[in-house]
This record gives sequence, structure tokens and C-alpha cells, in this order.
Amino acid sequence: MRNLISFIIITSLMFLLTGCFGAKEIEGETYITAMGMDYKEGAFKLYFQGLNFGNIAKQEGGPLEQQPILIGEAKGESLAAALGELEQLTALPLNYGHIKTIILSDSILKEKIEVVMDLISRSPFLRYNIFIFGTGENLKSLMETQSFFNYPQLYTVIHRPEEVIHYDYSLPIIKYHQFTSRYYRSVGTTLIPSLNIDNNHFTEGEKKSIAHINGEYVFSKQHFKGWLSKKEFSGLRWLTGQNQDVFIRPGNENLSVRVRNLKTKILVSKEKNPSYKIVVKGKGIMTQNSKNKTLKEVEKEINKIIKNEILSTVKKGDQLNTDVLNISEKSYKYYLNHWSIDTIRKFNAHSVKQIQVKIKLEPGNYKYGNAKKDAA
Repeated sequence: MRNLISFIIITSLMFLLTGCFGAKEIEGETYITAMGMDYKEGAFKLYFQGLNFGNIAKQEGGPLEQQPILIGEAKGESLAAALGELEQLTALPLNYGHIKTIILSDSILKEKIEVVMDLISRSPFLRYNIFIFGTGENLKSLMETQSFFNYPQLYTVIHRPEEVIHYDYSLPIIKYHQFTSRYYRSVGTTLIPSLNIDNNHFTEGEKKSIAHINGEYVFSKQHFKGWLSKKEFSGLRWLTGQNQDVFIRPGNENLSVRVRNLKTKILVSKEKNPSYKIVVKGKGIMTQNSKNKTLKEVEKEINKIIKNEILSTVKKGDQLNTDVLNISEKSYKYYLNHWSIDTIRKFNAHSVKQIQVKIKLEPGNYKYGNAKKDAA
């Protein structure tokens, strides 16, 4: 009798266990990893980049085979309408849980950025930690750019910008939540990195199309201000606060210095209008010196270059009527009781009264010759 009761209880419990009857096969879905948005002639155009499980599986044990990239494309009166059309036509269910990046055309950035912000705020599948980029390129071509060695598109700057800029930091990347937190600030600027397509520098049997960051779109006080190239933003790398080495080549490729331990201060002078002094300190290590210049000569040269780069970027921002280096934020954060927001917003190139650069150079183990000993 006891065995019969036990059997009945165990059998009943088995019916309460959940099974996998509604489970989906991972190979039977389209994984959306990036979305692109464009606006032309009064209509929105939406793109998505889709990867199948085969694009990312079997990374070990054997050579990789290049998997095709699925590009979805639809037009509509709104972004939601375009996305709905793609959902109705897809052959495999769309999985939005892996979206890492949104790329916006320059026309969207200029005219419809707040439409995109509204879509993201209302869409449960678009998280606030996604990367955001802008581009002047054709969105479809950009999404078809490649990685190296047949690795999937996930191994590109579009999906892993943090790993790429870790080795060569010059322009900042931004996630959506960082953009929104800065977009509504009363002073300063918000930057969205721009993507470009390079077809000239890499070959694997045939030329590779590679996406790379080539500049920044500038927003200030909820308005689009313009675009500056990587070269025009050269002064930004000295004020980012990133604890990362910066390489600088004064004048030619035969002289190279690695600058590390950068510390930058912005000092505010309490005058009628706020004025600023920028102080940059750090250590420089000589990595190449084929012309055998003395340490003092090179030190003087790189300090001058850094100063000119900062000043040049400030002036480029002034042409856009904005503070691209966010120097005026120091007044906004700490001296709002001394000046009004309107006064702080009057920042221009003349507001920077002094730029002081003190990079102390060390010889290091550089190539091609030994430096002359500095005179005592």
C-alpha cells in the first residue's frame, strides 16, 4: 500500500514539471546585432544587420568559413512602420536581444534625432547600453563591411569599439544612456562618433572593406552643430582623462614619443565672464630618434605640438559656436552661484587665456641611435 501511494505521488509530481515543448531552436532565428536608420525625401528607411547562429558558432577547431551577412531594408512613414514591414516579411523570427549598435545617417542626426530617441525609449528590445554612431556612408554598404581572417562581423569596430580604441585611443565612443544624459545639459557638447568605410589599406586575396571611426558629430543645447574630423579633434585626446598612452610623432616618422600618466587640469578665473587655464602634465618616453635630437629639443617640440592641438580644436569648436572640449563645464559644475548659465554659455576661443603643457621626457630604449647628452 505504501508503495502504491508513493507511485501515485511521484506520477502526479511529474505532470507538474515544465518541459521544453515551447523551446525554439537557436539555429531557427535571425539574431539582429545592429540597426541603421535613415531619413530621405520625407520617409524613414530602416536597416538591420542579421546573423545566424552559424556566424558566431564553431570558432574553435578548424579554419573559419566566411558566413554571409543578412541585411534587412524597409521604408515607411515612421521607423516603427518600417520595422513592422520587415517583421512581416522575414523567413525566420527576428531576435532583438543581441542588438549592440545603432547607426544613424547624417540626415537623421541633423533633422530627426529626437524621433530616434522616442523610438528607443518606447521599444523594450532597444536597451540603453547600446553603442550609437553616425555616418555619411551608405548604411547598407557600411553593414556589409568585413572583419579580418573570416571572423564574423561581430569582430569589428561597429560591435566592439571598446577593444579597438583600447590600442589607439583618439576619439571617444558613446553609449546611448551617456548620450541622453549629456544631450539635455545646459552647457557643453555631446559627441557621436562617425563611421567611414576604408577600402585601401587591407587585403586578403582581395581588398577588404573596413569600418573605422573618422570623426565626431557635435550636438549642443539639443541642436546639431556640425561634424569635425579626427584631425580637427586632435586636441581632445589631451583632455579626455583616459589613463592611456598617447603616441606623438613631431614633424616626421623618424621621431616618436609615447606620452603616459597624463593629468589635465582646467582652472577657472573669476572675472566678469569666466576664463580658463588648461594645464597638461605627463611623462614622455622616447621610442624613436634617428636624428639624435637632445631630450630638451624634443621635449620643447612636443609641448608646443600639444598646446597647438588643444588650441586648434578649441578654435574649430568656436567656428561651430560650441565648446567641443567641454571646458566650460567646470564653471557650470562648481561656480553656478557666481555666473548665470547664459554667461557660462558665452564660451569662445578667447575664454581660454592660457594653455600650459609640461611633458617631462625620458630617454627610453628607442631605436636608431643614441641621443646627445643634454648640456648641464
